Amino acid sequence: MPLRRSCIIIIILTITWCDAQKKFEPGNSVPANAIDAEKIYLQLTGKTYNTSEVVWFKAVVSEAFGNSLSDISKVLHVELIEPIGQEIIDRKLLKLENGLAESFFQLHANYPEGKYLIRAYTEWNRNFGTDFIFSSYVDVLHFKRPEYKIDPIREITVAKELNLEMVTVSSMIFPNELDSLNNGGAMLYLNWKDGSDSIEVKQKRGRPVGVKFDISNDVKVIGYRLKTESKSFSKSIILDENSGTLDFFPEGGALVKDIKSNIGFKYLNYKGKGAEIEGIIVDQENNELSTFKSNHLGMGKIVLRPEIGKGYFGVVQSTNGTTHRYPIPVARPQGMVMRVISEKHMKLIALDAKPVMTDSLFLKLYHRGKDIYMLRALMKNGKFSYAFKSRDLPNGIIGATLYDSGHMPIAERHFYNHRPEDNLDIKVEMDKNEYEARDSVIVHIRSTKGKRPLPSSISLMAVNKDYFERTNLTHGNIVSYFMLESDIRGEIEDPAYYFKHEDHLKDLDYLMLTQGWSNYKYDKPKEPKLIQPEKGLGLTGYVEGVQKVKRKKRFQNDRYDLTLMTFGEKITVYNQEVDSTGYFNFSLENSYGDGKKFVIQPTSSGRKSSNFKVHIHKRKVPKIEYETELVIAPVDSIIEKTVSERISKDIALDPFLLPNTIALNEVVVSDYILTPEREEMNKLHGMPDVVIDNKELMAKAKNWTGSLYSWLLFNYPEELSVSRLGNGTGYLYARVHGAGFTYILIDGIPVVIDHFSIVPDIPIAAVKSVEIIRNTTSANRYFRDTFPSASGLFQPPPFPAILAIYTYSGKGLFGAFPKRSNLLLDSAPEFSPIREFYSPSYDGTTDDPGTPDLRKLIHWEPNVVTDAQGNATIKFFNGDISGKVLVICEGISIIGDGIIGQSETTYDIVE
Repeated sequence: MPLRRSCIIIIILTITWCDAQKKFEPGNSVPANAIDAEKIYLQLTGKTYNTSEVVWFKAVVSEAFGNSLSDISKVLHVELIEPIGQEIIDRKLLKLENGLAESFFQLHANYPEGKYLIRAYTEWNRNFGTDFIFSSYVDVLHFKRPEYKIDPIREITVAKELNLEMVTVSSMIFPNELDSLNNGGAMLYLNWKDGSDSIEVKQKRGRPVGVKFDISNDVKVIGYRLKTESKSFSKSIILDENSGTLDFFPEGGALVKDIKSNIGFKYLNYKGKGAEIEGIIVDQENNELSTFKSNHLGMGKIVLRPEIGKGYFGVVQSTNGTTHRYPIPVARPQGMVMRVISEKHMKLIALDAKPVMTDSLFLKLYHRGKDIYMLRALMKNGKFSYAFKSRDLPNGIIGATLYDSGHMPIAERHFYNHRPEDNLDIKVEMDKNEYEARDSVIVHIRSTKGKRPLPSSISLMAVNKDYFERTNLTHGNIVSYFMLESDIRGEIEDPAYYFKHEDHLKDLDYLMLTQGWSNYKYDKPKEPKLIQPEKGLGLTGYVEGVQKVKRKKRFQNDRYDLTLMTFGEKITVYNQEVDSTGYFNFSLENSYGDGKKFVIQPTSSGRKSSNFKVHIHKRKVPKIEYETELVIAPVDSIIEKTVSERISKDIALDPFLLPNTIALNEVVVSDYILTPEREEMNKLHGMPDVVIDNKELMAKAKNWTGSLYSWLLFNYPEELSVSRLGNGTGYLYARVHGAGFTYILIDGIPVVIDHFSIVPDIPIAAVKSVEIIRNTTSANRYFRDTFPSASGLFQPPPFPAILAIYTYSGKGLFGAFPKRSNLLLDSAPEFSPIREFYSPSYDGTTDDPGTPDLRKLIHWEPNVVTDAQGNATIKFFNGDISGKVLVICEGISIIGDGIIGQSETTYDIVE
């Protein structure tokens, strides 16, 4: 951590145990830049999903220092990033209300398997690099019977010759097993840590293809991806499951000869994950000095008094009998050793110097970017110690840096100060301990701090305990995130473990020794913020030509205005004068959907406005930083087995859960006159099933059906559905009955998915005819044109249909609207619609009792607000799966400081 000099008030201490402490006075230190950031936490309903499920989440945005709910930003961006091309495949724009929001990602059958990255950020947090972008990986597996899963990459062998630094990997590739319609061409993509390659696979007469390549023997895992024109398959190959790395971290930063020191260590296996090990410490003559054993996360601590000039090693034997030696940092001939000793209610900082020092030293303590104590120390016989009471230090990670008399840093340590009395206490009680299937469950929640009621926002998740624990082997929670993960860079494995029991605080100190000391986020001084926080929806841009004209004296007094008109359930008009540079910034009313259509046009009081052109600023998306080693790491076998078993059971109970099951409609063919455009469509897709010409459009037009989709909604409901997306708040979407997806072609030109929202408002007077073509697999020829961002990653939808629209202009979508050269038609941002978690009610009046209820996630309620007395009550109904149900509540106080807490309880569903 970069360290800086500060103007401070100092006290002299020469005794070991002393209660006299001096805090920093205001203005005596410069806070870190990160103190102004926002922390973002997403509570996900799991870490493993199949492609038929929904990823539900709650967002909590707080101020970095005190964790109180943030009022800085009012907009949150959340993105779902796929593992192969590492592209954004879904995104949510969320309105923050007092720092809180909720949303979901609907997974789809054509998503490839793998680890998906979910990230969340505010525009304000772009001022702080990537430190405060929330990231979490989830495993996504296909929803299919295990016996139907294919393996087109097999017969893999690894050959290694002695004394060579390369190994040869051979495998057999079966492209036709992946894609029976494949014409022979396929690509095999290879990924490993810090490298990648691709091999063309040319298959002849359906025969498998042998592939052989050489790779460094340092590579432990290779990720394979086989891709044909329409399908892809991924697989991970482990080259050496016995490999690993063991690193040692001297407490305070360095070892000094003849001074007894603590040394933290951390072991990572071939997956880059911590794993339990044991071994011995030896010197350079191979004399055994001591033994050591790690915890289940691969961390621990040894004690060593090093001698100058000697080397020391940690020796570990792998399961195959191979011995590995890992060096311990070499001791310095002189220097300072810092130790932190945790007592019950005390933190003791002890210093040992060699040679004996007489100069003054300075010890600074800081927390989340704020300096809290500075001590001046005079060493006595080369030693110094000082004790802090835990209640006098903040709750969380504390940094301690030792400076010499010239204010240069010479030792550093981070430790965790545990103050459980500062946490939110969430008490969860059920009305019973045991229920039957489909019984109602009443949950009483109480939120307090100490004995004082504390109104809070609390999420409640009820989930099948066995399934959740077997598919979420390691995970975090709101406490581990705000108190630990959000303050340290890098991945922390199983972060919730450290807060489950006070006995785990020893393991938390191992984490501070190994990962915490060099990865604290609050290591840069304050600097100006260039990006302002988003306070709502808006459009910014500039008008080309204004600045050039303004330079001319005769036009300097002219007024340049913009008129913005947005369309939706109502039309809203905005007017704004642009500044001398042509810049504009419209603040828009709150609206929900997938984008609201708008037109914008400049006007001038003294010149023809056609000379000006409007440009809209496109929001900059942060660079995607996907950890490649996570892409290639295989899914845990326990997780994969659990998901497969659950899918098999669900399908056995309810076969209609399988995707692509539809009911076919009767085909009706009417008289049809071929035009050149229709003739081309007829060659590609056959005769249309329904034809609606302009004569019929105009004859049936009403005052409220002047636009195309409004007309179709009222006149052809038996052929297609017209519904508003986003729970009734988005744009109108037309789907042919029975189709998995409906492509839209206008004058033979496919409409891009981002422009689907414009189609509903085409005036019927501009339409020559509307035609429906059902159940034509050839429609998927338009998949790439409709979904350009898919970049060949995903499979075309099953059972597609076509809505073909012919206009009098014959120029496609935008030709259907009157245009001016300086008028811009585009789509403005809208907040993502909120979907309520579906929870059936078995009170005898609603749900079909004959339909199996196979919910693993029984209930999800992201924002339960407790009242002034800290109380709230929730009711929901069980499903049909028996066993233990785990109820997880996570909460944060909605007033004052960000007091956070988490609670778990269980109940039984009996058969």
